[in-house]
Amino acid sequence: MAVKSAITMVIPSPIPTSQNLSGDSFIGQAVPAAHLSPKYQFKPMATLMHQDGGNDGSEDYPGPLGNNTNVATAVVPLKVFLWDKEGNMIAGFAEQTSSSVLFGLAFVDKNTLEIQSNWTAPPNQTLNLAYMELTLEDDMVVVSSKQGQIYVLQSSCKNNEPILTLIRSINLTSILKPSELLLNSMFDDSGNIWFTTGGLLKQTAQAPGDPEQNSTTIGYIEPCGTIHSMHIPNQMIENGMAVNDNTIYLVTGPSGADDHAEAIGYMYALTSGSENSITTVWKTTYSAGDGRKPGAFARGSGSTPTLLHDQYVVITDNANNQINLLIYHQNATANQIVCSVPIFQPGAGNNDVGTLAHLDDDTYGIVVMNNYNAPPLYSGGDINGPFNNLSVMAAETIRVDVKADGSGCHVAWDRPVRIQSVPVLSTQTGLVYGYTQDAELAVLGLYEWYVAALDWKTGKLVWEIRTGAGGSFNDNYLPGSLGPDGTFYQGVLDGVVMVRDGKGA
Repeated sequence: MAVKSAITMVIPSPIPTSQNLSGDSFIGQAVPAAHLSPKYQFKPMATLMHQDGGNDGSEDYPGPLGNNTNVATAVVPLKVFLWDKEGNMIAGFAEQTSSSVLFGLAFVDKNTLEIQSNWTAPPNQTLNLAYMELTLEDDMVVVSSKQGQIYVLQSSCKNNEPILTLIRSINLTSILKPSELLLNSMFDDSGNIWFTTGGLLKQTAQAPGDPEQNSTTIGYIEPCGTIHSMHIPNQMIENGMAVNDNTIYLVTGPSGADDHAEAIGYMYALTSGSENSITTVWKTTYSAGDGRKPGAFARGSGSTPTLLHDQYVVITDNANNQINLLIYHQNATANQIVCSVPIFQPGAGNNDVGTLAHLDDDTYGIVVMNNYNAPPLYSGGDINGPFNNLSVMAAETIRVDVKADGSGCHVAWDRPVRIQSVPVLSTQTGLVYGYTQDAELAVLGLYEWYVAALDWKTGKLVWEIRTGAGGSFNDNYLPGSLGPDGTFYQGVLDGVVMVRDGKGA
């Protein structure tokens, strides 16, 4: 059923700055659009935090070019933004009340961010908003809760009003082990809902995060309701899944008895079997190193798998000293790995936000952000505290090129750019949109935040526009999103930032 919650349904007010402004409001210059080829369409067609089921981070919507660009902000509890096939915004929200946090989904006016209608999860359920999925062929949203529930909602209009209607609720608590938390849920192209347990660990003892889990449960639910599952001891999933057609790609990291020096993690390709059992298409190991890198969430790979069309799948490992970008064949082969590319500076590299990928002519470009020594998530207290200081994090964003025929892999460019959140590539402009900070001011305890645009082909930071000052504008690892009209949306601690080119641009 559709539910009206306690969440406020009024036009929101702008986000107030929590520190005085002192830096430049705009840096760089406007650029012309550099069109890339359209994005690859994975099956089923869907939209997620990483833009699609293949997690390639690209979008065929335009984005701002730096022409008369303006910033608008809104105090709303929206965290993740998805777009249906008509261009409507459906967002996940987490609203703090006097006694708890309400989680849910909402139809949102993309211009004002006014909430038009919403569905709220039961008060004892913590939704995994980062991994919710909206299918584009039938406008269904699937989202899981840490407590073991999967919810499927239908997006539709009634009396010209958008609504979200709960059509299916699946209880997996009897399938999961007592210590496990449900993490992911995604449809495959046969209508099965795949799920995994796991979580995001604490970066520090004080930071929020999930407990370590010494086993992982993976499975799927048939359209008729039959549940199939498998348990993996001493491994934990710390990222999302990738799906194309009926094959699922996921990566685990060591936990329990497997968590030791020079540990290994596993990369899996799974599908439903001939009798609807879980079939392992292939499985291989990767280096998980001695432990977590400074500032990292993940014990093993910090990368949600990224699919390169229907050819390759990409993750980063957690090797000691210098991590590697690993490129595998999607189909089972005698030699599963295509190539391994050392990335980032030795002793100062970590990836916790996945990768972006796009095919240029005969070459896949893969962009990776360095999160080494990243500051922790906000855990309460002083909104302008040191958790805002990105200057302590490694300043490095790179692009690795992989020939489509598998004949070569190399680092194409390496730029001193800090991005801790999940960025997005526009194929209409050829720009990567991310969120960054004035590092010189941050050293002084002054935190000014910017939306940054990087040239996809060269890595050049072409322009930055200031969004605000202080911890209220910290992205807190929330993802960015592009809307159909070319607006870039970024969730921050106190609401949402919107950046778009001005009229006449």
